[in-house]
Amino acid sequence: MSFLYGIFGKILNMFYGMTGSFGLAIIILTVLIKIILLPVTLKQDKSMKEMKKLQPKIEELKSKYKGDPQLLNQKTMALYKEHKVNPAGGCLPMLVQLPILWALFGVLRKEGVVPDETFLWFSLISPDPFFVLPILNGIISFVQQKVMGTANNPQMKKMMYMFPIMMVFISYKMPGGLQLYWLVSSLSGVAQQYFVMNRGE
Repeated sequence: MSFLYGIFGKILNMFYGMTGSFGLAIIILTVLIKIILLPVTLKQDKSMKEMKKLQPKIEELKSKYKGDPQLLNQKTMALYKEHKVNPAGGCLPMLVQLPILWALFGVLRKEGVVPDETFLWFSLISPDPFFVLPILNGIISFVQQKVMGTANNPQMKKMMYMFPIMMVFISYKMPGGLQLYWLVSSLSGVAQQYFVMNRGE
């Protein structure tokens, strides 16, 4: 993590030198990270699109084998394998981003790296005093679930409502700069998911 702290600190200072604003530097860093992670997220989005297409067939299997959970699981896994879909594929981008979030959190908390700069209405190193960013992150999280078609999956439907609430609860004490990173990353993710999920439909 110390290695990542150093890298992000240098990158932020480089972008700050170009823009004169650490808020803009965080936005540019976010876009750069999204570009680097693009192959992973595109693979995830395509997997989610295939899962959406398979949902009617999965519901048929549930109806047909509702009395035999073991056979239902085998048939469902066979269906995923046949269509080359990984149901856990959506977790990979989140796992990849966790070290990035922790590293950026460390940079924002480390004294002397990022100044107590006000960007728009919030401080980059303190929580948003008006809770606008956490609420926006919760809303964008809900939109992401809708775009991915979570509402069509009974097993995931509850998460469509629970996850945004969790996002607000988790993020409301985060530094404004970290919330800004998460918001810009989520917004670009929604645009990308919408393109992938609706392309060819």
